[in-house]
Amino acid sequence: MSAILAGLVCATALALAAAPLPAAAQQGQRQQASGFTLKNEGDIAVYELYVARGGTGARNWGPDRFGSDILPPGGSFQVRLPGGFGCSADIRMVYEDGEEEVRERVDICREREVVAARSAPAAGPAREVDLVNAGPRTIMFLYIRPAGSGDDWQEDRLGSSTVEPGARFTAQVPDQGCVYDIRVEYDNDAAEERRNVDLCAAAPLTIAPGWTVAEDPAAFVPGAVGAPGARAASGRQVTVVNRSGRTVFTLHVFPDGARDEGEDRLGASTLSDGDRVEVALDASQGCHFTVRLSYDNGEREERAGIDLCAIGELAIEPGWVEATMAGAARLVNAGPVPIIALYADPPGAARGPDRLGDQVLGVGRSLSLAPPQDGVCAYDLTARFRNGAETRVPAADLCAGGEILLAP
Repeated sequence: MSAILAGLVCATALALAAAPLPAAAQQGQRQQASGFTLKNEGDIAVYELYVARGGTGARNWGPDRFGSDILPPGGSFQVRLPGGFGCSADIRMVYEDGEEEVRERVDICREREVVAARSAPAAGPAREVDLVNAGPRTIMFLYIRPAGSGDDWQEDRLGSSTVEPGARFTAQVPDQGCVYDIRVEYDNDAAEERRNVDLCAAAPLTIAPGWTVAEDPAAFVPGAVGAPGARAASGRQVTVVNRSGRTVFTLHVFPDGARDEGEDRLGASTLSDGDRVEVALDASQGCHFTVRLSYDNGEREERAGIDLCAIGELAIEPGWVEATMAGAARLVNAGPVPIIALYADPPGAARGPDRLGDQVLGVGRSLSLAPPQDGVCAYDLTARFRNGAETRVPAADLCAGGEILLAP
């Protein structure tokens, strides 16, 4: 009898050992997860990652888990979580193109690997644009976007190519009607823009001095418009930047005392706030010019006696008519990726506005920057790159001119 009882006791003990743990005990084991791995199996980089306890993400996402890093396609990132975080997590990912993805209450005790697999949208139908460079300078960058599509010039249509003087190039652009905005940038950092060009009529599109002001781009003949003297071979130019908060409707730049104000340097275009335009100067007309402009509300402003030989950039901003003119330094992006934000502040001052506005400064590209404040030459320069890195140049002298290299 005692043997039988001993057998029953052993069997009962074995059964209890094999029985499932209570729910609380299971939950305690599941809470031991200290994090998870995010894998990017898509073809778009993940720029930001936020993780919150399940059901709380909308109220408190916390910091970007990447810090200054990003997660490129094919990469992985280990997310570390504090003890007692639990098994349920809200996960928010921000992609390179600005799109966001939120996943709520992901069971990270079961899914130790979370996969981001977002693909780039399929390209729509394209059209070919034939371009002829009939000008004297090499075209380094070409931007063509549907008219009225915003401030983003999108991708460089030349890719790794350039268009030498006299050469032709066929660009592929989204097929979205006939009317497009066009921007070309040359090997001397000058740029020209023209909006609302009918590319169905202009075949090929001829780029040459005067193309931005030609009455009909489709019938444009190089050398047939504008005053030849205004495009002398001096190559001297000044950059006009609009920081007025308004749209500049017309822009005239002519020698002091001249009876004729000459052509509108914007042609059929306008200059939106934050945009810039390169204005060619004739060395035979001296250094002192008058700048006369009008805004889209009809208001006019004018300033004479501007020494355009001494400055590389003229900023149109509140008070520019009375402001003291200074020199300008040329800032060069010597980093591996574009600069997306640029700050110039007197030493010890709080960070001011982004001097690039909606623009970016591409790799190897340069920007003329005049001192933002009258009588102040020393500025702390801070550049933020697209990969999250930053560089700082303390007490840079913007009045001295010359080049300042910006690299992480």
